[in-house]
Amino acid sequence: MNDLFTTYIQSVSKKFSHKETSEMGYRTDFEILLKGIFESINVRRIDHDARAKQGNKPDFVVLKNDVPILYIEAKDIGISLDKIEKSEQMTRYFGYSNLVLTDYIEFRFYRNGLPYGEPIKIGEYNLKERVLNPVSENYDLVAKTLLDFAQSHKEPIKSGAHLAKIMGGKAQRIRDNVSQFLAIESEQNKELARVYDAIKKMLVHDLTLSTFADMYAQTLVYELFVARYYDDSSDTFSRQEARDLVPASNPFLQHFFDHIAGPTFDKRLSYIVDELCEVFQHANTKKLVEEYMDDADPIIHFYEDFLKEYDPALRKRMGAYYTLASTPFFVQSRTLKLLRFQ
Repeated sequence: MNDLFTTYIQSVSKKFSHKETSEMGYRTDFEILLKGIFESINVRRIDHDARAKQGNKPDFVVLKNDVPILYIEAKDIGISLDKIEKSEQMTRYFGYSNLVLTDYIEFRFYRNGLPYGEPIKIGEYNLKERVLNPVSENYDLVAKTLLDFAQSHKEPIKSGAHLAKIMGGKAQRIRDNVSQFLAIESEQNKELARVYDAIKKMLVHDLTLSTFADMYAQTLVYELFVARYYDDSSDTFSRQEARDLVPASNPFLQHFFDHIAGPTFDKRLSYIVDELCEVFQHANTKKLVEEYMDDADPIIHFYEDFLKEYDPALRKRMGAYYTLASTPFFVQSRTLKLLRFQ
């Protein structure tokens, strides 16, 4: 492992000595480093998305058996990670269970948007002199921490505010992915297109793709929350279990959850939804939300907190005080009455 890091630092140091080297210039070296670290747990795939712009999604994703186990946001050497940590971009990353922020030299870890453990550096740089010196005693620590962090997700949520941030982040990811998928014609989009056509035909006749992506994400995330809120089996929770909790008197939600829990559900979305189910599984959702909302109706009023994290601009447009019943989707789709599981 030391040889892997030594080679990495030497290559990055050589490139860093040239002022014109950009953040993209270190990516190949970083990907080689990641592959060397994660091959010990039979990870063969490290993806990076060159299309990820304006902080819409992390730069790298580590996948095991095609399931993401770690997301990594990379910044140029010399960029202040302290400032990035406080930026709007990082608030959008509450939707990622396991995230690492790095400048290729320092590694910071976040579990569901909150700092996890201590940052670790494998080098010290002088930006003025363009010199990079290794901190070799941390090589093994970084490798072990990355492996352990990527393979552990079971972290209990301790507040309703944090839960709202996670739900908002997951909904953003789902919305953005659905928008991206449906922007092009593909056989992979067959199931999503079927749901879009059905809602447009039965509920919202002037439905646009962007509005559908928003409605779809909000409905999926918030209805899973409602299902978990009324779930008495505290030790387990899944898409399938949520489907079983929908009463027969609610056909709209039944069909929607048939879609979510069924074999044709889009695999490109399933891992995001499963991550959220895992969050709910390790949170006492009912207790958290009721304590957080005090005497307010938890299902109705927690939606405001969720929306604040999901789309603050939408919440602002709707006014400072409103209820779930005033949102366009729940009025148009007539699903407000379905939010209460009987």
